[in-house]
Amino acid sequence: MTTLDIDDRQLQVSGVEVTDSSIIFLMADGRKIEAPLWWYPRLYRASPQERAKWTILPFGDAVGWEEIDEYISAKALIIGGAAPGATPPAQAAE
Repeated sequence: MTTLDIDDRQLQVSGVEVTDSSIIFLMADGRKIEAPLWWYPRLYRASPQERAKWTILPFGDAVGWEEIDEYISAKALIIGGAAPGATPPAQAAE
């Protein structure tokens, strides 16, 4: 059996893009890691101005939006999975 071993150097974030439907981490090695924005309810509900106020955290492997108390690691995006309480938009409308 083979397991994925992620080297911390592979987790360095160089930038972030937040669209109306996705969050995208731009990685230092040139990759882009994307996830649905609804996975992160606080960020999903935030205004475009709040979404733009991100900072890369000290170790370089995570991003924070202090104003809305949201913190997401690159590893979390790689592994995948919605935050607790996240509801897909189609289900939220029902």
